[in-house]
Amino acid sequence: MTKGESESSQVSTTSSNKCENYFQLLDAFQEIHEEAKRLTFSNNRLKCENNRLKMKITVLEKDLNQSKTDLENSDLMHERSSCKCDSNFCKNCKSLQEKDLYLVKTIDVIS
Repeated sequence: MTKGESESSQVSTTSSNKCENYFQLLDAFQEIHEEAKRLTFSNNRLKCENNRLKMKITVLEKDLNQSKTDLENSDLMHERSSCKCDSNFCKNCKSLQEKDLYLVKTIDVIS
């Protein structure tokens, strides 16, 4: 083998190695790119879900605070009531008691 053939053979081998390495890198890049697209889709979906749940929490917190306020107002109304009934509740006391029970249950469920 002559010196020229040897150099030509080395250039050819080096060129094919570079080409092989290029295609391996290209395949790896494509795999990573596909995985990145899947993760981006998943991330966007989870961000939307997170925002929806944050809004729901905000609404539930407002409901909880409103229920607490309603319960406090109901207790005050019951305390200031002019009715001095005994064990038999009058219509007004019974209504207030039912409202109190409902509000307590609502607060327990939300908490």
